[in-house]
Amino acid sequence: FCIKDSNLKVREAFPGEVFNESYTWMKRLEFTLTDNSDFTMIWTSLLPDLGPLYAQALLDLVAARYPVSSKFSELFKLCPELAFKNRSDEWVFYGGTFDPWHRGHQSCLDLIPDDKICLILPDRNPQKRFRELDPVSTILEISTKARFRKNQFLVPSFLLDDRKNPTIEWIEKIKYEFPNDKLSLLMGFDSFSQMKTWIRYEDLLNDLQTIYVVSRMETEEEREISTQEIKSSAKELNVVFLGRHRYEDLSSTDIRKRLGKP
Repeated sequence: FCIKDSNLKVREAFPGEVFNESYTWMKRLEFTLTDNSDFTMIWTSLLPDLGPLYAQALLDLVAARYPVSSKFSELFKLCPELAFKNRSDEWVFYGGTFDPWHRGHQSCLDLIPDDKICLILPDRNPQKRFRELDPVSTILEISTKARFRKNQFLVPSFLLDDRKNPTIEWIEKIKYEFPNDKLSLLMGFDSFSQMKTWIRYEDLLNDLQTIYVVSRMETEEEREISTQEIKSSAKELNVVFLGRHRYEDLSSTDIRKRLGKP
């Protein structure tokens, strides 16, 4: 594989191609970095052409680029140039099950300012029964529906973990590794209004710089009540409402019901 810059563009190696300097990941992928942008595509576009073991290995390699991954340090030691480099002092995380991805999810990405580095983190809901997921098919489904801008990155790290990932656990990890950076969350108002039910929510709120909130048909009164509840636990936390959109009524749960899925 040839991999180029932070956009992670790739191509399959040509038959008989030999790399002058290469790295091996999971004993399955040999890759090199190059400045040559010929014959490249975004990494998700290559997944359907790979066998299951190689697709999983590519997913694992991409996941390891980001500090939310348990393998970030391993990749950094192997090939520091491939590790993701945040060009700002703020990390914005957009997590969710995204099952399925719909236009309401897209509206959250459309409303976050262009200059914000935003990591999209598909995951399982830690408050619900654990669900087995196929990471490759999940990433393919999201990547074919979503439209990511320059500073928005699809991160498969949590899909590869066979466990639940309460937000506070990985936020504390990032805060420890990047103590001078600001940590923020992007979410819909429905999630914002339920944050007091999250695991160790007070610790989480006090680790955050900003919560960016996208509307979900709430009233101004509901906004004020939820904001006061949140700020009572974290007075220094910034709450920024990004605005309304056309798809506030869409719900992944309702979509699954219409499709006859659990």
